[in-house]
Amino acid sequence: MKKGNIIALLLFLAAVAAVFTLKTPQTRAIQTSVMNFLSPFIRGSALAEEQFKSATNTPSDPAQLQREYNNLRQEAEGLRIIAQKYNQVLQENNKFRAMLNYRQQSEYKLTAARVLRRSASNWWSTLVIDKGALDGLVTDSPVITDIGLVGKTGKIAAHTAEVILLTDEECRVAARIEGTQFKGILSGERGDFESRPNLYLRFLDPTLTVTPGTNVYSTGDGGVFPPQLLLGKVKSFQAKDVSGEAIVDSAVNFNLLEDVFVVHVDSMPSSVPSAIPVAE
Repeated sequence: MKKGNIIALLLFLAAVAAVFTLKTPQTRAIQTSVMNFLSPFIRGSALAEEQFKSATNTPSDPAQLQREYNNLRQEAEGLRIIAQKYNQVLQENNKFRAMLNYRQQSEYKLTAARVLRRSASNWWSTLVIDKGALDGLVTDSPVITDIGLVGKTGKIAAHTAEVILLTDEECRVAARIEGTQFKGILSGERGDFESRPNLYLRFLDPTLTVTPGTNVYSTGDGGVFPPQLLLGKVKSFQAKDVSGEAIVDSAVNFNLLEDVFVVHVDSMPSSVPSAIPVAE
């Protein structure tokens, strides 16, 4: 290094030392400016040093790394299970809130019941619920959800009851298509175990024009089912020789049934027997 450069460097260092040792207001201002200028470099250096220490302190033992990895996986799996259970509880809570709200707003007296058992051989015909005669249930009581009609009660025991599903051919409901005054009889059919049976709305006017997707409701005729229960939506309509027939997709998803309401017959309005013929 040239002699002139050495002298200049020494003078610069002396000036810096003077700036950081003198206590005059002018030197303090200079000190603040210098520190502000140097602080980003100081922080960057400290961060780099910390990262270097972290990297050098990482255990190099593969077995220890594997143990730490396994521990992290177990912790993550535990958190996933907790989150899943939380979501399940939240869904159950929302479902019961909706059921309670529906029960409070219903004009009928309702008994809540849980599905106890379903047989694979009668999946689309019947199920068993956990309420019975001691809970005020009687035969031919409507069974519903907040979505629509499920069916009606069959055989009644003290603490359990059979429910004949709407998809069974023995459950017949007087029904009408929304937006019309034409009535018919809705009933299910014997289906296979793998697919949900269609519902058939028969004895309709063959000249009727029906748009697919139109709702179908109970009429209340016959005295078994109250009026205005949603039964399903029209899938198609076909004019037969004497009457029209609509294929209806049920409103209730029978595969997901867990909780239902049973309508107390004595809370339903009295109705006259249906003049609609019953299918043979």
